[in-house]
Amino acid sequence: MKWYTAVGVKIESVDGAFRVRVGRDTKNLLGVECYVWNTLLWSFVEETEVYGRMVWLLKLAFPGQPEKTDIDREEFLLCLRRLLTRGLVACRGNETMEGAAEAFLRAANVVCVGRTWGERFLLFCKSAADGSTVRDSVRVFQKSPLEKEHRQLLRTIRDSGKKGFSIEGSEGELLCTALKLYKGKLLFIQSVKEEFVA
Repeated sequence: MKWYTAVGVKIESVDGAFRVRVGRDTKNLLGVECYVWNTLLWSFVEETEVYGRMVWLLKLAFPGQPEKTDIDREEFLLCLRRLLTRGLVACRGNETMEGAAEAFLRAANVVCVGRTWGERFLLFCKSAADGSTVRDSVRVFQKSPLEKEHRQLLRTIRDSGKKGFSIEGSEGELLCTALKLYKGKLLFIQSVKEEFVA
């Protein structure tokens, strides 16, 4: 099975453009590309589920607005291929999501999250879309207490600056901690080594 995830860090722009920093490059996303990238952010999605997940999230974000939610499948596939080519989405083959997640993170440079209110609202919508209760979904607006090893790894990653922290070759506890932080939406995958991008 093929699994997909978003690569990069969304950055604020004065002109309102949707920009993502991947490694040292800043890239603009347009139209449906923004929806596809957001659908894959902080998740590992199997190839056959990406389109359905995107449409579902759009319907949650824009209820009763078919002009924003009726995305043609061919347009979606074109945007997904373009994002793959530009390094904004990575693809990895694996039988399980956990195996794919470990493979992605082993080849990744990660950075800590600094979320805006709008990004927290998007996380709230995603959490609700994934079937979480409202009580659990609201947690994106709260700071959660972290275990000691999580705080230590986050401090190390923050200290690595804009270049990101490489998890390459990591095994065991470090990889498990990084995966927990990524699933907890506290890390971005800033870049992935070339052989892991389809």
